Amino acid sequence: MTGTTLSPLGRRLFPSLTDFLFVGLLVTRLHPTLFYDGDTAWHLWAGSWFLDHGVRAIPDSLSFTRAGLSWASPQWLAEIFFALAWRHGGYFEVALLASAVFAGAFAWLYRQLVRHTDHPPAAALVTVLAAQASLVQLVARPVVFSLLLFVAMSRVISSRRVAWLGPLVTALWANLHPSAFLAPAMLAFWAVARRSRPLALAAALSGLALGATPWGFGWLRDLVPTGQNLGFFLRIDEWRTPGFREPRFWGLLVFILLSLVARRGRPGLSWAETLWGLGWLSLALVSARMSPFAVLAWAPWLASDLAAVPWGRGLRDALAPVERQVRPGVWIAAVTIAALVAGPALAPAFPQVARGFSPARFPERALAAADSAGLGPKVWNGYLWGGYVSWTRPGRYRVLIDGRAGFFGDQVLRDYLEVMELRRGWRAALDRRRPDWMLVPPDVPIATASGWRPVYRDSVAVVLAPR
Repeated sequence: MTGTTLSPLGRRLFPSLTDFLFVGLLVTRLHPTLFYDGDTAWHLWAGSWFLDHGVRAIPDSLSFTRAGLSWASPQWLAEIFFALAWRHGGYFEVALLASAVFAGAFAWLYRQLVRHTDHPPAAALVTVLAAQASLVQLVARPVVFSLLLFVAMSRVISSRRVAWLGPLVTALWANLHPSAFLAPAMLAFWAVARRSRPLALAAALSGLALGATPWGFGWLRDLVPTGQNLGFFLRIDEWRTPGFREPRFWGLLVFILLSLVARRGRPGLSWAETLWGLGWLSLALVSARMSPFAVLAWAPWLASDLAAVPWGRGLRDALAPVERQVRPGVWIAAVTIAALVAGPALAPAFPQVARGFSPARFPERALAAADSAGLGPKVWNGYLWGGYVSWTRPGRYRVLIDGRAGFFGDQVLRDYLEVMELRRGWRAALDRRRPDWMLVPPDVPIATASGWRPVYRDSVAVVLAPR
């Protein structure tokens, strides 16, 4: 069968590689690692709060250090989506939503690469590599929406309708994840590179669209970490330099090496393309958080380079005519809607995912021991567990800190580091905060400090109470 034999209806209903790629990514990415980040918990809490009270600033009720102070979430729309998924089908539905967004982003990337190269094998290879390199950000958190929106903005830049699509995509992005500042930056870069007035107009309007949120432009103030917040971010795993000895970064390493090798013998790049590639490569090597954006940004050039190499010609000649004609989307929408509706029925087939937060990573047993011991409400917790404690013990405990690092201010962050690292002023920091007990990993220095007795200990967490 060739693309020319398909009727207009057949072009929409005949499944393409895009559809198969989407389904493959959707199913294979349903993994317990989606819940390896404790921030998922407070995002679920925030989304539930918005559903119950409306979209407005939230008086903090999770911590004892900032109790009652108002907090505005720039990720409110994504949090509502996750909370709706939770209410419909629990943790499995949350995982399904995150996987569907991730699969949609890379299915759309594949579609763009096929249009760009007319070489389905090269497009599929680059898409799979890019997806593998982006797993570092595949978690059940609003950040997963940023991958889909980055692909959308790339499509906007390559089209002729940027003047009105760019600001719309930016406005949506600004309400889903704080990485929305990338949208006007991308448009501005290519406006200068191409000397394009439509792109320049789109960049200016997109800059204004960043304020199309319930909080106006206020959320932009917290984007650049300063003071203790900056030092704190550098201790968070996802903001560090990728460690290529770790298997989770091997996809990024392969993508970078293949990009360098595929460039050999190819025509030179323009100054804009060179700056674009080196800029994203630098960001990826500085911070693992930026690596998914880097591979998405460079994917069209890698696909073009691979398409120019004489390989897979037979497969290309067989697939390209069909891929030129089909219009994927119907099957992707149908599978996504059916899976989300049937989420509660599908959950038993994925028990580890449906469980949500794993007791091998989160202090489930330690919290049960604290409950049994009748410890007080104020808990000095490990940073990554703050949201988990609040979510699983609503109203029972108030944490020192959670993933909303910028909300807590320099003094709380400084006190946290003083105590967890047993710096000189750690006792004074504890006196200022006066926690009722501690919930910390067993390998941190404070876990063996004098003046605190262990109530419970396992390989995940230690519960400490004052002597």
